[in-house]
Amino acid sequence: MCAEKREVLEEQRYAIKFCIKLGKSASETKELLKEAFGESTMSQATIYRWYESFKSGRKSAELEGGPGAPCTALTEVTINTSAAIIREDPHLTVRQFATLLNISVGSAHTLLTDVLGLSRVCARWIPRLLSPEQKLNRVEVCRYWTEKVADDPEWLDNVITADETWIYLYDPALKQQSSEWVRKGGSRPLKARAAKSALKVMVITFFDMKGMIYTHTVPHGQTVNAKYYVEVLHQLMRVHIPQKRPEMKNGAWKLHHDNARPHVATIVTEFLSKKNVEVIPHPPYSPDLAPCDFYLYPTAKKDLKGRRFGTLQEVLGAVQAILKRMSKNGFQHVFEKWQERWAKCIRLNGEYLEGARVEND
Repeated sequence: MCAEKREVLEEQRYAIKFCIKLGKSASETKELLKEAFGESTMSQATIYRWYESFKSGRKSAELEGGPGAPCTALTEVTINTSAAIIREDPHLTVRQFATLLNISVGSAHTLLTDVLGLSRVCARWIPRLLSPEQKLNRVEVCRYWTEKVADDPEWLDNVITADETWIYLYDPALKQQSSEWVRKGGSRPLKARAAKSALKVMVITFFDMKGMIYTHTVPHGQTVNAKYYVEVLHQLMRVHIPQKRPEMKNGAWKLHHDNARPHVATIVTEFLSKKNVEVIPHPPYSPDLAPCDFYLYPTAKKDLKGRRFGTLQEVLGAVQAILKRMSKNGFQHVFEKWQERWAKCIRLNGEYLEGARVEND
């Protein structure tokens, strides 16, 4: 523990003792310390522990070593040892940590939080643990996209982005969606756990800045392989682009999709090349950089959660209505958010974006 940290904690111990002499309660003492020391204030548990210790007759505010003493009383050797233990196994519970160091649970907790500055958090779920090469590839692709837009501000105007997803006849509501107002002190509402329905249907979507272009429903039992994906693309080019984006006919557009096997199969790439359609690159394992995955599907599915549909036709009708409503004012804002994600990915050196913190964000 650095000298500056020790001095701040020592000041607070004397401050606690002084507050007791003034007749302040433990909670008043805590508030006064927070006002005086701000973010450097020791934890509430530590404040109360020292408060009770002084209240019970303790005279000295100096540290005393030994098992069970306040963690700030531990030696530099113990502190360094504890840091090494946590680095070796960050999954240890406070009780296990206390046992290893032969100190009390309270002292172990304060040592972890106040001295080492740690907090226990749950792991953040990510699509995949990326290798250094995969992170670098994400950065390189984002830089490529950024450079394209810098060279040509209208580069994204004729990009059609595509992906597929499963839609369920019933998808349980989010916990937040089940909240309701109750009187203060009232009991929480009860809700039984539910699972997604077994019956589901896959849809393939295509959209650009102006809105939805084509939503394709995959027949029940049909596998979306490369051959089938070519048929969907052919339908997109033959019918939907001429109807909704006539200015994009004859290959005057670019396709963005991820690296799913049907998307990168030889017959698909050859078909697109023959049609003079440019495919812009997408880094592997990067749903956070795909507009369908970070915006379209989460937003649409949120409206479907908690609703029960009797047939596939009903749920598909609801999906079409949601996508039509979302598409009403276009997706210019989605493409702008997409570009913001490129910059954030570069700043994060290729790490996943969701839940990550970036300075100056």
